[in-house]
Amino acid sequence: MDLKKWYSIPGLVLAGAFLIFAFLMVNKSVEASHEFKVEKNKIAEILNFKDRLLSFRDWVFSETAWEEKRVKYEAALEQADIHYNEALGYGHYLLFGCIIFFITVVAFYARKRIYFGITLGLATVGIALLAQGVMNPILEMSAFEEDMTFKVYVKPKDIPYYMEAIEQLEEKGGMLGEAVEHFEMIPFIGQDITDALKIPSQAVQGFAMDVADLMREHADEEYGKDQVFKGKTYFYYQNKGIMDVITLLWENNNKPVAAAIGTFSVIIPLIKLLFSIIILLFPITRAKTLRKILTYISKWSMADVFVVGAFLAYLSFANMSPGVQMDANVLFGLYYFGGYVLVSIFIGIMLDLMIKEKIKHIEERKAKESDLPENSTSLG
Repeated sequence: MDLKKWYSIPGLVLAGAFLIFAFLMVNKSVEASHEFKVEKNKIAEILNFKDRLLSFRDWVFSETAWEEKRVKYEAALEQADIHYNEALGYGHYLLFGCIIFFITVVAFYARKRIYFGITLGLATVGIALLAQGVMNPILEMSAFEEDMTFKVYVKPKDIPYYMEAIEQLEEKGGMLGEAVEHFEMIPFIGQDITDALKIPSQAVQGFAMDVADLMREHADEEYGKDQVFKGKTYFYYQNKGIMDVITLLWENNNKPVAAAIGTFSVIIPLIKLLFSIIILLFPITRAKTLRKILTYISKWSMADVFVVGAFLAYLSFANMSPGVQMDANVLFGLYYFGGYVLVSIFIGIMLDLMIKEKIKHIEERKAKESDLPENSTSLG
């Protein structure tokens, strides 16, 4: 039994063990990312613009309402940070595992099959990076206003019945009682004016004209207040990963688009990595055929385009100015997906070098086999 023909076994065993570890870390990271997403959505719900602008409590009892929301907001934000750091921590463990595995495999095959070790290491690491990038969030986008302020002001002359009340005072003099009924309907200041007009009847006659003059004098002045909604008021919030986008499109009956994104950004990249490993194990003649198939498949991979598109979405959203503050953050899933893209580029280069390395070993083996009978004859 020629053990040299089984040189790939140790590498495959290491790759299998690493993938078990990798998918364990990916699963833990996804669980933490889900909790992070839940808490961030909770923040957007607590400070949602509908719940603030359409709430009587937020308008009238502003300080109390904000204090209640602030406590809930800070608690949710703290939990979100904890879960995100937890997900990031598992991602770091995955990266350390990738580095250790890659160095181990390359070191094991460094003496005679260096390109085999590098290609096997890259392909296996690529699978781990692809899984981490696909399953975790890649972008976070939000639209909000900080300390949103409404100027709630009105001019007395714009209030219904205000000018009519002045005319009644000027025309009817002492019939102040009719005017008082109109004063009571004025927002904010109506009751105060009504209370001020409760004077002895003997003073009403002369007082009516004075009131009319005073009202005309202040008809163009503004009365009201600045209504401030402290903290952030959210109009929009989204936290999505690649699988989230595919699922959302599928559930919203955009199945062709969901299938296209899933195929070109997930399935084909995965097939590319698996084919790369298969090529390592097949004889050189079959490897060339598989290499042609792999080259054809790679043309349909849109992973790199997806990464560029995600960054463009991030940049365009972050720089929009629709009248409210826009915020976009790149989350760690996009970096892992981008890492897969870089790894896949190097795999293509390493596969060519690996095939040349395999041809070289085949030629050396044939040369040794052809020399063996001659040496046996000369010894005889």
